[in-house]
Amino acid sequence: MKKKTVKAMLGLAVVSVLGMTAPAVSAAETETETVSTELESESETETETETETETEAAPDVEVKQDGKTIVTLKNESGYVVKEALAGTTETAEEETETEADAEKEENVAGITLTGEDGEVHVFPDADVTAMTEPVLVKDHGFLYIQYKNAEGKEKEAAETAEEVEFDQPETMYVVNDVYIRAEANGDSEALAVASLGQEIRVIGAAPKWYKVEQGEVTGYIARSFLSKDKESADAAVKAEEAAQAQVAAAAAAQQAAAQQAAAQASAGQSSAAPQGKYEVSRQAYDDCDGSGHGYYEITYSDGSTAREEY
Repeated sequence: MKKKTVKAMLGLAVVSVLGMTAPAVSAAETETETVSTELESESETETETETETETEAAPDVEVKQDGKTIVTLKNESGYVVKEALAGTTETAEEETETEADAEKEENVAGITLTGEDGEVHVFPDADVTAMTEPVLVKDHGFLYIQYKNAEGKEKEAAETAEEVEFDQPETMYVVNDVYIRAEANGDSEALAVASLGQEIRVIGAAPKWYKVEQGEVTGYIARSFLSKDKESADAAVKAEEAAQAQVAAAAAAQQAAAQQAAAQASAGQSSAAPQGKYEVSRQAYDDCDGSGHGYYEITYSDGSTAREEY
């Protein structure tokens, strides 16, 4: 369209200056052709750029050991990896204090990724020996490898990196009751509890952790217990309410059965039903704050509940 417009204008110019010499007209035509060619070239370049943008995607990552691929990471991070090797580049490691720690270190080979930008990303806790369906993702500048272990449990390995502060606070939602810790460490002091469904202010991040503010308390919550999506938090609240209602119904049924058994016993009939307060159910919540520790939620025959860490 631009080429036709330029040529039409040239035609009018030729009519208006009919007395021009042949060399002058020839020069005008040459200039017009040059402009048309440049416009076509620009159009082609724009089209090629748009096509490249649409098709550009980070390729999957092949993690190699001794030149052989041992696992392939599906790359959903957008980060382009140049090299991926099993093991870590850390030269200084703490000495193993117990046999359990030694066994753990033998099982966890770790992964080192080197990007096209030259940056090195170390994942010391990536269990390469038992990793299925691994996916490389990126969140708030940190890379994570999400996968399933040998037992089929969802796991996440984070790169080693320094904590960052957000330019602007973000709002997130708690998807399970969780401690707010003094440090980005599951063994650090518990400062407060963030409740399921609660809206919370997030001001920073560290690998596997978010830095949060709750009233006058500033601390850290394991990132797996916070969601940017309010709908997912609301769904978790409804699921918990349904579970509690089920437990309460079971406890009421058990209590009714116990009362009936007691009545039969007082009437001289034998009964093996337990007397007094007893445990009705015990539900495990595994690794509730990223520390490796969990707890049991215990329901008793009188409807009361308690928690027991393990």
